[in-house]
Amino acid sequence: MSAMLASTSTCPPRLARRPRLTALSVLVCLIVAAAVATTMTQAQSTASTPGDHWQEALDDWDAGDYHLALPHLLALMRSAAAPEYLERVALLTGEYYPSKSIAEDGRLPRLSADGGLVLYEAGPTTAPVTRIVQTAPGTALVAELAGAGVMINAAGTHVAWIRAPRTPEWAATQTIISTPGPNSPARQAASQTANWLLATTGDLVVRDLATGTERVLATPGLAKTSPQFAADSQSLLFIGSEETGLDRSDVYIARDRGVPERLTSAPGFKSLTDVDPSGQALIYATTGTQTFRKPIPPDTAAGAAAPAGRGERALGGGGRGGRGGRGSGAASAFAVLNLSTRATRIINGTGATMSADGSTLAWINRSADAYTLSRSPTLGDAVTVVRTGRERLDAPALSPDGSLMAYQMMQFTDWELYVAQGEDHTRVTRDIQHDVLPRFLTNTTLLGMMGESRHRRSQVYDLTTGVRRRLFHNNTIRTVVPEYSWAASADGSRVLIVADRDGDTVSPERGIYVSDLTRTVTVEEVIARLTTTLAHETELRARTARMFAPIADAVRTVANSASVTRVYAHAKALYDFDSKHITQPGNAKAIAYLSDAYSSFGYTPETQWFAQTIALGGQTANVVATLRGTVDPDLIYVVSSHFDSVAVGPGADDDTSGTTALLEAARILAQTPQPATIVFASFTGEEAGLLGSREFVRRAAVAKWNIVGALNNDMIGWAGEGPQLNNTIRYSNAGIRDVQHGAALLFTDLVLFDTKYYRGTDASAFFEAWGDIVGGIGSYPILANPNYHQATDDLDTISQPQVTETAKVTAATLMYLASSPSRIADLVLAPAADGVTLTWSASPETGVTQYVVAYGPEADPLRTRVVVTEPSATLPALAAGTHVAVKAVNDKGLEGWDWARDRIR
Repeated sequence: MSAMLASTSTCPPRLARRPRLTALSVLVCLIVAAAVATTMTQAQSTASTPGDHWQEALDDWDAGDYHLALPHLLALMRSAAAPEYLERVALLTGEYYPSKSIAEDGRLPRLSADGGLVLYEAGPTTAPVTRIVQTAPGTALVAELAGAGVMINAAGTHVAWIRAPRTPEWAATQTIISTPGPNSPARQAASQTANWLLATTGDLVVRDLATGTERVLATPGLAKTSPQFAADSQSLLFIGSEETGLDRSDVYIARDRGVPERLTSAPGFKSLTDVDPSGQALIYATTGTQTFRKPIPPDTAAGAAAPAGRGERALGGGGRGGRGGRGSGAASAFAVLNLSTRATRIINGTGATMSADGSTLAWINRSADAYTLSRSPTLGDAVTVVRTGRERLDAPALSPDGSLMAYQMMQFTDWELYVAQGEDHTRVTRDIQHDVLPRFLTNTTLLGMMGESRHRRSQVYDLTTGVRRRLFHNNTIRTVVPEYSWAASADGSRVLIVADRDGDTVSPERGIYVSDLTRTVTVEEVIARLTTTLAHETELRARTARMFAPIADAVRTVANSASVTRVYAHAKALYDFDSKHITQPGNAKAIAYLSDAYSSFGYTPETQWFAQTIALGGQTANVVATLRGTVDPDLIYVVSSHFDSVAVGPGADDDTSGTTALLEAARILAQTPQPATIVFASFTGEEAGLLGSREFVRRAAVAKWNIVGALNNDMIGWAGEGPQLNNTIRYSNAGIRDVQHGAALLFTDLVLFDTKYYRGTDASAFFEAWGDIVGGIGSYPILANPNYHQATDDLDTISQPQVTETAKVTAATLMYLASSPSRIADLVLAPAADGVTLTWSASPETGVTQYVVAYGPEADPLRTRVVVTEPSATLPALAAGTHVAVKAVNDKGLEGWDWARDRIR
């Protein structure tokens, strides 16, 4: 066993790295090591061939028994069959194409044509900088430039941007803009003045990245915005207006010598969409938005546009949209300018896109009766209709040579990707989730996105073999990775991705990554991934089993009493009310039904009526039931779901599923009151702006309720794809997250993933009022149900067993939270002669017998632990930055569900 303890292959790395292990750490590590060793032995004994290992791994994986699947995968990767199974194992557990972190936080990244450089913006939006970094072999900083909107040429040798003027007038505007405060008329006026100064007195600069030398292109008498390189990689195209005539804007080209040349002649305000790399043509759109505005006095600025914060791009109608139809999607027509003859061709349509070789255009026309997808030579007049019909079409994309066209089409309820070659149309995807935003990497490789915009995942499709490979991941099991934007290098070798790789959708930071399609992960890299993942999964199971042990039998009894039959009966009754939006009759019917249901369980429900002008009858109501605590009734845990739906549909998933799980949790707990009080809240008006949750929180605050924890469930029933029953923990509090994981692992068949996510949900009202106390459950993948907010959100798309298992997780979680100490308050760290003194308020729960104090460095914040019996402790002298945490333990041996944390200053 000591050998196991010393090996990072069997002990979680954060424990194995410790120079000194406390007794508790040793115990945890021994448990994990023993569990890993046991599962590895079982995997070896139950499977004799590579095929057996693979099939057993898949069976265990689908069941959510990852601790059993991973040893089979490790056995495969350590066998002679590893090369054969490498791709399958890599894609099952994470990335096949490795990705590299470029920045932990950045905005608006761009990728050079060869994928060798990334440009991104950082710093405050009022004073941005643009960083240019290499993607290989490391991420060395090439340059850092003051300003935004920096563009790179096709050769990757030069960048261009509009550099801010160095004048007192400019400095004065920046002082006003950067001062914290509301968007006052003075701030609006300063922003518009700054935009004007940048456009008229800023320098149009070209910088040589190799030498750092810069040259300024003269633009006398012109306001300018949105520069980008022309096909020769030296000249600059930009949108400009004569300072004395702002009633139009045009596309200009600036060269080393002479004044800029105006390329367009049609009236209106232009935005540059795409440029033919061969230099023969460009695409622009004409918009109704004035490109440039002169400054206005502060006393007339009220109601003016909000501060742009991004200088030149806020002035233009939009920068380069890139290939794939995203650049001009808002325009109903676009123009093709022949750069040789200056002839302009106007094409009615949206989603205009150009092939990478500049040979071909594609676009979509929409009418009352049909969607039509068309293509044409860039410099020709012939138009070929690729597809027309009533099915919705969007996002056309052309292969680099223009021979293939990809697009998304909605035949029923979800988008799918298709590729057309001539008259032949091939369906590329067949997923229940949305598949959207196709773009070609090469003539035979397509990039597409799966899922709803808050949890999209990039996929690469080999059009010759039909194989799909997920592109990006964080190589963990539990934490989801929402992706937000993508850009491919011109040669298709690299893809730039903006994502929350850590699953934190709440913090403003978003990471920038580059996935490298020129290489794949190695067997050794996958073995390291699997080893780390197995240790973490085993540790989670061991730790949560130990946490629940004192009440496990009682929790199991309650969970086992859940009934899918009862859950379905509630779902059918609520479904029959049709829409439950506050403007519809079904809202009042649902209120009455919920009140009766809670009463039938033995509660005395409260109906919280409140006025709402758009509600049918002028009012609506929450329905609230309370299970009073037996020991500490003044400590309150709230669990909630909203029962209303959108106006156009019945909302079987959003959110009758959450409502029926809440009812079942209330029923199975009704005869088992807990030490603390539990409140079950069915909220109205979520779809009208979180009305019910905010009214509930307002009343609770007025009544001075001591709410110490909150769960909110929303959209938990969609049947999804595959046999697994799964959902996602949506939390602000990591302690509650882990309790929910433990509840699922120990007492249900539900598989849970997690993400830090609460904004825009009813949980946000609790966070705003009481801080970091939020947990709960939503769908997996997040909002993946293609019927989301549609009339087709019907009962037959719901897995009632999944809803029932979620109800069991909810009840088990509530039993732990309401039986264990809440997070302590008022932790204070103060220097002392012999070290550091800690004090905190005594836990309000009855029966607390001790406190655990833990401290350690950033990489291992709970490294050392001590136990005290009073709400104070003295620690030895600790280095600045050392983390300190405290939690309570009660006389049942139940640990507090979260640590109070601070660090040495």
